[in-house]
This record gives sequence, structure tokens and C-alpha cells, in this order.
Amino acid sequence: MTSTAGKLSPWAVLAIVLSIGLCPFVTAAAVVVGLLALRDVSRNGRRGRRLAWVAIVLGVVVTPLSGTAMWWWTTHVRGPLMDGPAMLLQMGQSGDVAGFRAGTGGAGTEADAAVFLHALTSHFGPIRSTRPAEIPTVEPTGDAAPPPEPDEPGYERPSDSGRWIWVPYDAMFERGAAKMHARFLLSDPARGWVTSFDRFDVSLPDGGLLRWPPLGDEELAK
Repeated sequence: MTSTAGKLSPWAVLAIVLSIGLCPFVTAAAVVVGLLALRDVSRNGRRGRRLAWVAIVLGVVVTPLSGTAMWWWTTHVRGPLMDGPAMLLQMGQSGDVAGFRAGTGGAGTEADAAVFLHALTSHFGPIRSTRPAEIPTVEPTGDAAPPPEPDEPGYERPSDSGRWIWVPYDAMFERGAAKMHARFLLSDPARGWVTSFDRFDVSLPDGGLLRWPPLGDEELAK
């Protein structure tokens, strides 16, 4: 029968591997596995006591940090991306034009926002819901490509800085469905983390696009 005394505890190795994970469930497991490693070292005379303690300390420190980061990402990014901009558009269509404009970063004027919202309501009626046409996958430092540029002479999307992702949505309105691309702004050099929708391209039945903010807005050119 082969003796295990003096050998490195596999529990200690597993504990240290788990402790350097980014998921709070994994790093929390490192604490439990680290305790099992200490028991293995004590009972079977194996090596790995220091490794187990390092894993336990890392797990205790990293778990609340990674848990907070996961909560923030789910609440401020993943959740809004999955829900879509329906509530923001509902706010504007119900009469809170100033709130809609503020919620999209303050671009344009209230008159511009009123025109956009009136046109949206005229074409489709009040919005009911939005759901991603495809599951959005976004990295904290990633950019995503905008929707295809419309075939219109002179149309150029402003090349501003920051981090964002364009997400295609199936938007349900009172009078039917429409395809929508919404830009979710992650960060802006002037404002830091933003995490809100700031642009919309809504496909019209005649093949055109209804856009917010309007083209030529001076604020977008900055």
C-alpha cells in the first residue's frame, strides 16, 4: 500500500486554483476546499498547509469583491440590456419629454425629443415591451459595431469616443412590432461609467429609419 505522507495535498492545489477565480461562488468554494486541505494535511501528513491558508485568505478577500462586481454588472448592465429601452420610451410617450431627453444623455432639445416621440407614436402607437433579437454578450471593455448604415446620401454616424454596444431589439407596440437598434452607453470620457441607452434606430414600415438623437445635433459632434 502506497503511503501518502509527504505528498502535496490535492485539496490544497484545488483550493488555490479556485481562489483565483472571478466568480464569487468559485472563490467561496475555495474557502471550503481550503479547510478540507488543512484536514487532509493534518490527518494524512501531506504537504500544502501554507497553500491551503493562502487559498482561504484569498477566498475570504476576493469573494465579497467579486460578488459586488457581479451584482453591479447584473444590475446596471446585464439587466438593462435584457429588458431593453421600453421603460425609457414609455416615459417619453406618456408625456415626460424632459425625462426621456435626460435619460438619453441630454442630446438634442426638448422640441427634438417631442418630435421623435410623436413620430414614434404616430407610426406604431405606445410601446409595450422590448426584447433582444439576439442575446447580448458584452465585455466590460468591449465595443460593438453599430447597425448597418442606411443607404442614404450624406448619412454619417458621429465618431465620438467612449464604450458602448449596439443591441438589436424586437419592439412591441400597440399597433404591432418593429425592429429597433438601441445603443447602450457603457462609459464616456467626460462622465465616466454611464450605463444607459442614448440612441435609437427604429425601422419604419416604408423601409426608412426613425432616429434619436436627430442627425446634425451639435452636441453629438463634440
